[in-house]
Amino acid sequence: MTQDKINLVGTLGLQKHEVRFIKIMLGLTTHAPTSRAQGRYELTEDVHKANIVIANSEDDDAMQAWQKLFQIKPAPMLLLVTEEGKAATAKYRLSRPFGPAKVLMLLDKMVKEQQEGGGESEIFSGEGKSAARDISRTIPGIPSRHRALVVDDSPTVRKSLVLELGSFNIQVDTAETGEQGLEMLEKNQYDIIFLDVVMPGADGYQVCKTIRRNQQTKLTPVVMLTSKSSPFDKVRGSLAGCSAYLTKPVEYENFYQVLEEYLALAKDPALAKDQSSGQAGSASMM
Repeated sequence: MTQDKINLVGTLGLQKHEVRFIKIMLGLTTHAPTSRAQGRYELTEDVHKANIVIANSEDDDAMQAWQKLFQIKPAPMLLLVTEEGKAATAKYRLSRPFGPAKVLMLLDKMVKEQQEGGGESEIFSGEGKSAARDISRTIPGIPSRHRALVVDDSPTVRKSLVLELGSFNIQVDTAETGEQGLEMLEKNQYDIIFLDVVMPGADGYQVCKTIRRNQQTKLTPVVMLTSKSSPFDKVRGSLAGCSAYLTKPVEYENFYQVLEEYLALAKDPALAKDQSSGQAGSASMM
């Protein structure tokens, strides 16, 4: 038997019979007579060693345990188990009831995307100091009561921003697609928007243009987050009306600087209007 890579799988909050089922199913890959392209899978009781964690979205303790696991670098990939018909903001989802073929297909997809670099990406570079790990840090002159919207199809990026912004006592709402983000903007008022460029459906440039055409949101700071760093991409962001353009992985200090600058505008509508006019002029000159 060939020596394929072993992917360790942990579980959180699943029912006993579900764990037994998963253990048996994973065992079939361990003893498979032929090589598997994405490797083999083994169940581990120590979730800290797991490459993949299968968690029950209905179990609060499981979700809290996942939050702690997420802060480990590199964090394991998450496969979220939901009740049939219920939505969940996770990239990889599995609805009950589930069979062996469905689970294995999802696990192979997760491993393949990670191998190809298409898995959940990190947003911060790790350089500098994370405020989420230093709750005592504050931004001078900025009140603690703000509300932010994060629109990104990566659950890892969304969770990172929730933790980082939450450390400043900023309330955070999240959306997985541009369409969901625009729906939330119709219902709520935000002081700052973090917007991914590459998303399924409407991309960040399209969403930003829509935000700028709306009288209620045209002055709201929009920070675009992307792995695209070419001058052309930055020009597209400026033409779409974004306030700032941060390239992933983002250095913490750059993130804090943008946060400080644009949350300050939320206190002064006149300043925000001047800032918006300046951005329009800059974009027209590019």
